[in-house]
Amino acid sequence: MTRSYARRFASAISLALLAATTAPAVADAPAAGWTDYHYETKITTVYGSPYPIAGKLDIQITPAGILRGYYHNAYQKAFIQVVGGRDGNYIWFDIGPATTDVGIPGVESGSGRIHIIGTLSGDGSIHGQLFPHYGVTNDSIPSVGPQSAGAPGDGSGDQYLFAATPVAKDAAAAQP
Repeated sequence: MTRSYARRFASAISLALLAATTAPAVADAPAAGWTDYHYETKITTVYGSPYPIAGKLDIQITPAGILRGYYHNAYQKAFIQVVGGRDGNYIWFDIGPATTDVGIPGVESGSGRIHIIGTLSGDGSIHGQLFPHYGVTNDSIPSVGPQSAGAPGDGSGDQYLFAATPVAKDAAAAQP
């Protein structure tokens, strides 16, 4: 009788060791595979702008295309979360959910996110289109797409272009 218990115990131990060595690693090292990118950004309206809205974008992208990072305007160091993805030269990301003091008319209230869709050029620059109030409709009910045009003159229906130029990491704008 003791032999069968000993045999079962040895079988259980060998099965557990086999399962532990062949199971894929579940935890991913936090910094493994992330590549840092640093940009100076400009946001302009499609039909002309008296001045571009300047900012900085510090992002990290994995080989699988997951994007994370921070955005802040050129005049303050308030870090706003950025999440998104990349597939080849196609890149998309959301800035927010807190979009206060970004500089886009009507976005200072902090409602909604800013959604950017663009392409990554050979020189590392990003060019695309920006959608303010992404995910929020005029009646504050969440939607799945860009906000429809708002009231005339309130700036919420304007179309925006986004451009980002790669730069060296700014030591003064280190992540928190």
